[in-house]
Amino acid sequence: MNKIENFIYNIKGFALKYFYQMMIVLILILISLGLMFIVYFQNHSNDNAINSYPISNSSYSKNIETSSLDNNIYVDIKGEVNAPGVYKCNKDDRVTDIIKYAGGFKRLANQSSVNLAQKIYDQQVVIVNKKTNNNTQEEQDSNTNNRSKVNLNTADKNELQKLDSVGDKNADKIIDYRNQNNGFHNVDELKKVSGFGDKTFEKLKDYLEI
Repeated sequence: MNKIENFIYNIKGFALKYFYQMMIVLILILISLGLMFIVYFQNHSNDNAINSYPISNSSYSKNIETSSLDNNIYVDIKGEVNAPGVYKCNKDDRVTDIIKYAGGFKRLANQSSVNLAQKIYDQQVVIVNKKTNNNTQEEQDSNTNNRSKVNLNTADKNELQKLDSVGDKNADKIIDYRNQNNGFHNVDELKKVSGFGDKTFEKLKDYLEI
C-alpha cells in the first residue's frame, strides 16, 4: 500500500515540477495541428480553383477574341455614294452591303467601277467613281441595243407613240403613209412623212425596223 502511495506522490510531484513545460509543449502541439489544418485547407481550395478556371478563362478569352474581331472591321467608302465615310462592319459583309450602309449610289455613280460581290476586310478603302462621258455613251449604247425596235409596217398607234417625238398626230401620219404606199420599204422612207425631218429621223432610226 505504501508503494502505491509513494508512486502517486511521485507522479504528483513530477506533474507539479514540469507543469509549465508540459503546458507549453501541449500549446505548441495544438498550434502545429492548427497550422497543418490551415495549410491543408488552402491547398485543397486552390486545387479546386485551378480545376475550374481554365474552362471559364478559355470561354472568356474566346469572347474577347470574337468581340475584338467583330469590332475591328472598319471600311472607308468614298466617291459617288450618298453618305461617304468610315463604317464599322461585320466581317462577313461584302461591298454591296457597304454601299447600302452609305445610303446607296448617287445618280452619276459608275456602278461598274466597284466589285459588289467582293468580301470586305479591315481598313479597306472602297472608291466609287463618277461616270465620265465615255461611260454615259456606253450606257446609252447598251440601252439602245437592249431596247426592242418598232416595226413601221406592223406597229399599232400605241406602239408608235412609244417612240420619242411621236405623238398622237404623228402616229396617225405614219399609219396613213404606209396605208397609202403599201407599207414602208425601208426606214429612210420615214423622212417622207410630214413632221419627220433629218434631225428627228436621226434620233429614231436606231429604234426602227421594217
